[in-house]
Amino acid sequence: MRNVRIDWYRLLGYSLLFLLFSLIVTIGFVFSLTGELKQLTQIEVQISGIELAFSLAMLVSIPVLMCRFIFFFYRMVKLGRKSDIGIICYQNLFNPFNFLLFPSLLNSDGLVSRRRCIVSVLLLLILYVVVFFDSGIKPMLLGGGTW
Repeated sequence: MRNVRIDWYRLLGYSLLFLLFSLIVTIGFVFSLTGELKQLTQIEVQISGIELAFSLAMLVSIPVLMCRFIFFFYRMVKLGRKSDIGIICYQNLFNPFNFLLFPSLLNSDGLVSRRRCIVSVLLLLILYVVVFFDSGIKPMLLGGGTW
């Protein structure tokens, strides 16, 4: 976690790829429902297409991130503890989730698993925050109102 670098070109590429994916989903959705493409110029249809693409991405990413967290948390607790630390003991305050908070209780494998658990949780939180703010942004864009 000390050497975090943000690759802006990759981030921009993934953002553009998501917009292309949402455009393809919108075209497919509109064409399958209406049989014609003349309604694609409406802003409501475009925003709904982005929401639909984001919903499909969430449908895939939320279970994957939860399974990733469970797998690496299990590895951290089972294989990543130091040899003299129990799963439930006074060092972690009788709570295995405190291994995420106390890296001094983990060996090198546990530190790697801890980092991956934290990344999974952060990505899940970001996903939920985006969903929360999406419900507030859409009425503002379509209605022209303010916050």
